[in-house]
Amino acid sequence: MSILKALMKGPLPQLYFCIGSPVVGNPTQHMVEQAFSSMGYDGRYLTFDVPQVELEASLWGLRALQFAGGNVTAPYKQSVFPFLDELSESAQLSSAVNCITRNADGRYVGDNTDGKGFMHDLATLVDDLPSRKVLLFGSGGAASAIAAELVLAQTKSLVLINRSEARAIALAKRLSGISKTEIQTERFEGPYSIEEDNLIVIQATSVGLFNKEACIDVVFSTSGRNTVACDVVFNPVQTEFLSRAQMSGCKTLDGLGMLVSQGYIALQGWTGESPDRAVMRNALIEAFSL
Repeated sequence: MSILKALMKGPLPQLYFCIGSPVVGNPTQHMVEQAFSSMGYDGRYLTFDVPQVELEASLWGLRALQFAGGNVTAPYKQSVFPFLDELSESAQLSSAVNCITRNADGRYVGDNTDGKGFMHDLATLVDDLPSRKVLLFGSGGAASAIAAELVLAQTKSLVLINRSEARAIALAKRLSGISKTEIQTERFEGPYSIEEDNLIVIQATSVGLFNKEACIDVVFSTSGRNTVACDVVFNPVQTEFLSRAQMSGCKTLDGLGMLVSQGYIALQGWTGESPDRAVMRNALIEAFSL
């Protein structure tokens, strides 16, 4: 009835989007719409599979239709830069955008909430980042966003580990000098043995996504009592990487929490309200069960 009332008397619902290719299997729409419903917020969220050749036309079309914001997923987290009016500090440092918001002046602002969402979850287990060493595997969009936030939080040291060391070096140069964080790079050739304790180890590649048995070639050789192991992969929730870490005694953080938190931050920016995290997490679990 509220939809009919809005259609006949206004105001029309606020429209939001997710663009990428491919997007089948992306659970964000269900999570966001469930959050909107629980908040009593009159919004609609649509997912679009956009071919590369149609990206520019699609973005201008979203502007023309006055979409209030949306999400960007692979492979367009950098391609959208020319079509935005502003970039947040996180987007600039990570060189990736995953969230767009239309502000009161009609300007489209690109942000990266991946790293912020990760940091929110990490804070539930770690409160001494300035004294911690972090091993970060990967240098793609998620890894770059997380690295940027770790440097802004003045983590003691950050080791960027990637199969293409050139990409890790480029990320290190972009983040160099922002804070006191000591940044190093390593080429990942595997197997990689983790022998120190009191580390934060972050698996920020796509290895293991939709594949419960896949895992980067890493071995936890430490007792791990004070080490926190984190995986950005959200499906399956319990990845092989996390299982290996738990067997060595590490505390762990799964990618589902990061996915909820980055969405929570986006929803706050879009609506000015705070959604229910439990509703969002349950929506993701429901989507993954199909």
